[in-house]
Amino acid sequence: MYARIARIWQSPNRWILLLAATITVGTIGAAVTFLVKYHRAATAQIPSTFYTPPQPLPPGQTGSIIRKEALPSNLPEGAQAWRVMYRSTGLEGNPIAVTGTIVAPNGTSVKPRNIIAWAHGTTGIRPECGVSHTSDPYQQTPVIERMLAQGFVIAITNYPGLGTPGVHPYMVGQAAAHSVLDSVRASRQIVEVSAGNKFVVWGASQGGNSALWTAQLAEAYASELKLLGVAASAPAINLRKIAEFNLDKKAGGIFLGYVFAAWAAVYPGADLNAIIKPDERANFDRMIKPCFTSPAGFLPIIKTLRTPTQYLSVDILKTEPWNILFEKNSPNGRIEVPIVIAHGTADSLIPVELSEAEAARRCKTAEDVQFARYPGSTHDAREDTAVYILGWVVDRFAGRPTPSNCPN
Repeated sequence: MYARIARIWQSPNRWILLLAATITVGTIGAAVTFLVKYHRAATAQIPSTFYTPPQPLPPGQTGSIIRKEALPSNLPEGAQAWRVMYRSTGLEGNPIAVTGTIVAPNGTSVKPRNIIAWAHGTTGIRPECGVSHTSDPYQQTPVIERMLAQGFVIAITNYPGLGTPGVHPYMVGQAAAHSVLDSVRASRQIVEVSAGNKFVVWGASQGGNSALWTAQLAEAYASELKLLGVAASAPAINLRKIAEFNLDKKAGGIFLGYVFAAWAAVYPGADLNAIIKPDERANFDRMIKPCFTSPAGFLPIIKTLRTPTQYLSVDILKTEPWNILFEKNSPNGRIEVPIVIAHGTADSLIPVELSEAEAARRCKTAEDVQFARYPGSTHDAREDTAVYILGWVVDRFAGRPTPSNCPN
C-alpha cells in the first residue's frame, strides 16, 4: 500500500489520479472528503498561542507551571488531562519554557498517586511536530488506559522546541532529561492529580535515550523526586553506532538529518554548510521539514529522499565536532536504579545487538539490568513491549525484587 501511494504521488498528475481512484470506489463527495482528510494528514498542525511563552518568563522554580488548560476532548477512558507549559532548564543553565500533557485518573486521591514519566519517540524538530497540541495528544503513549487503570499519573513532555518556538534539540540528552524531570514536577502542582514524588521513567526510541539520560541526571537535578526505575524500548543508546548503521539508508537520511540540523542549532562549531553537499542542501532541507505526527507529509518528498552518504560531503564519523557529539549524547553514565531494555529483532533502524551490548556492558558494572528480546518486532515496538514493561513498572512501585537476566 505504501509503495502504491508513493508511485501515485510521484506522478505529475497525482491529484487527478488520487481523485479518480477515490471516485471509482465512491462518490464525488467521498473523493472530496478523502482529499480533505489527506491534506489534514499531510499538514502538521500549527501550535496555538498557548505555546508562545511569555517574555520574560514569570519567576518560579524549575517545573513550575506557567500556564495550563484542561483537555476535555478525546480523553482516554476514566481520565482527566491538562495541557501545560512549565519552566525547565536550557543547555546553558538558562530558564526555558517547555510544554506537555498531564493525564490522571478521574477525581482526587487521598493516597499520593505514583507517576510514569513518558518520553516519546521521534516526531520531528519543528514546533509543529509537538504532540500535545494535536487532536490526539496521547498518540505516542502506549497502553495509556492500562496505566490509568493502575492508578498512575502520566507526565508526557513535548521536549523543548516541540510546540514551543525554536529548533528541538533532538538527541541532546541533557535537554531531554531536564524536560522529563520538570514534567514530573509540573504534574505535582495540579491539585486534582494528587501526584506523589515517586516515579518511573519510560521511553521508546529517542525517548529511550531520553529515559536513560533522565535516570543518570535525576538525583543531581531533582533530588526531591524518587526515581524507582527506567524502562526503554528500542532505545537510541550508542549514537555513533546507530549513525554508522544508517549511513546507506534513506530512513537514516531523515533521522540523522534531524540530528545534524538540531545539533547545528545547539552546538557552536556544528555547521551544516561544512558537512552537506551544496547541490543536496535543498533536498536535505525538504527532508527534515515533515513531522511524524502527520506522516503523510513525507509522501511529497519520497522521490528526493537521500541517504546520509548521498548528502554528506564528509565522513561524519571522523569529523569534529560531530564525532565527539555522538559520544557526548549517548547515555553511558552509571544508573543506580533498576533498568529494563526491550528490543525487537527485526528493527531496521537501531540494531537489537546494540541494546544487547548495552545490557551486557551495564551488567559488568553490577547495574540492575533486565533485557527482553522480541522476535520479529520492528523498530516501533511500543505496543509489542508495553504490557511486559508496564508489569515491570508496577513491580517497581510494589517493591518487588528485580531478577536480573545478566549472563553469569
